[in-house]
Amino acid sequence: MSVNETAKNSLGTWSIGRILPRLMFFLFFLDLLLRFVPLDPLTFRAWEAMLRRYPNAVGPFTPNKHYHRDNSYGGVAGIGNLTVLRRYHAVDFTTDAYGFHNPPALAQSNPIGIVIGDSFAVGSELPEDQSLSAQLTQRFGGYFYNAGASQPLPLSSLKAVTQRIGLRHGLVIFEFLEARALQDPPASAPDGGRGAAQGFIFRTLGTDWIDRFRTPLNQLHTSPLQALSAKLEKEIQNDTLLPNSYASFVIREKLRNGEPIVFLPAEFKSPAHPQKAAERWVAYLSWYSKELHKDDLDLIVLLVPNRPTVYAPFLAVPREVSASRATLHELATALESAGVSTVSLESRYPQDAATLLSQNKYLYFLDDTHWNGNGTAIAADEIFHHGK
Repeated sequence: MSVNETAKNSLGTWSIGRILPRLMFFLFFLDLLLRFVPLDPLTFRAWEAMLRRYPNAVGPFTPNKHYHRDNSYGGVAGIGNLTVLRRYHAVDFTTDAYGFHNPPALAQSNPIGIVIGDSFAVGSELPEDQSLSAQLTQRFGGYFYNAGASQPLPLSSLKAVTQRIGLRHGLVIFEFLEARALQDPPASAPDGGRGAAQGFIFRTLGTDWIDRFRTPLNQLHTSPLQALSAKLEKEIQNDTLLPNSYASFVIREKLRNGEPIVFLPAEFKSPAHPQKAAERWVAYLSWYSKELHKDDLDLIVLLVPNRPTVYAPFLAVPREVSASRATLHELATALESAGVSTVSLESRYPQDAATLLSQNKYLYFLDDTHWNGNGTAIAADEIFHHGK
C-alpha cells in the first residue's frame, strides 16, 4: 500500500461520515444504560427520585426506600431557573412495601381511613408528620393510610390497597385539586381503563400480566445525560453568561406584603364551561361513592383550590379569579346534590390566607404549586369537623 493510500485511509477513518454515526451509537447506548442508574444524586426533590413503578406494588413509588435532601426547593422556581426565589428546606420521603408514602414511624395497625389523590395527597415536599394523612391521624385518633399517587387511584387499585392494609370500613378521602376539573374523569369501570379498548385489555390480561408488561418499561426513567445537560444549560443561562430563557415558563408576582411568589401559567386555567366539567366529574364520583358503599366505605371529596384562586386577590396587582371560584362552587354544589359528601376549602382558605399574610405565613409554598403544613392542617380540621 502506498503512502498516499495509507494517508487516505487514515483520513477516512477520522472523517465526519465515520465518526458521527459511531458517536451517535455510543451516546444512544450510554443513554439507555444510564436510564437504569438511580437518579437520586441529580434530583432536588423526592418526586423525581422515587417515582418508579414496580410489580405487585400498587403504589407509584419505589417500595421500602428512604430519600433525604437538605436543600430541596420548589418545582416552579426550578422550572423558571430562578435561584433567587428558591425556598430551601430539608425533605424526607419514606415509602412502605406497597410503594406509597408512609413512613414506618407513623404507621399503625387497624386503619380507619385512607387518603387518595395526586401529589397534594402524597405530601412530597412536606415534613412527613405534616402530610394530610398524618394530620388526619392526629385529629381522628385513628390511622389514615396515605395512598396518594400521580392521580387518584382507580377503584380497582383502591380496593386492592384497602384489602392489603385491612381497611374493612371507614373513610376514603378523595383529594380533588381544582386543576383536575380541566381533565376528563376516568371511565367508570373497576379496571380503571380510560376507554372500551383499554378496559378490555386490562380485564383480559389481568393485573399480573399487566405488571409484567409494564415493569421493563417502568424501570426506565429520565436519562441522567438529559438531566445533566439541563442542569448545565441552566447554570449557563444565569442572566450573566446568557439570558435565562427558562424564566418565560413561569409568572413572577409579588404579594401585597412585598413577598415574591412564582406561578405556573397552568395554575390560572379554568374550564371554559364549569357546569359541564362539574357534571362529568360528579357522574364519576357519584359512581365511585356508591361502589365504595358496597364495601362499607364512605367517600369524602376534598376540593382544594389552585394557589392563584387563593392568592391572586392578595397580589400587589390583584388578578381576577371568579372563573376558578365558579368551578369550585359548581363542583361542590353538584356533588352535594348528588349525595356525595364534600368538603370545599374555597371559602375557608382565603380567610386564613388573609390572616396569615399579615404574619408572613402562607398556606402554599411560594416557590411551588403545593400546599404546606398550614394548608394541610386546615384541610384536616375541615374534614374532622365535617365528619363529626
